[in-house]
Amino acid sequence: MDTTAYNPLATVRRLREAGFDRKQAEMIADEVHSAATAGGDTLAAKVDVELAIAGLEARLYRALWVQGVGIVAVVGGFIAIAAVKLL
Repeated sequence: MDTTAYNPLATVRRLREAGFDRKQAEMIADEVHSAATAGGDTLAAKVDVELAIAGLEARLYRALWVQGVGIVAVVGGFIAIAAVKLL
């Protein structure tokens, strides 16, 4: 996994360039740094999000198959009942 070190000084510089005063910029950079380093698993990495999406896709695909089989079974049952009643 590709990780990049967080640079709070660069964040402060960019926030100052965007119009924040020094105190606001430092507070924002400090909060971002705290959130990024708290507990190690506070922020999801890109690979974590991709794995979660892949799991959801697999469950959705499986659910659609089950529904499709159910629909085919119900329609087949109606056809069988109709065929018996017509004979």
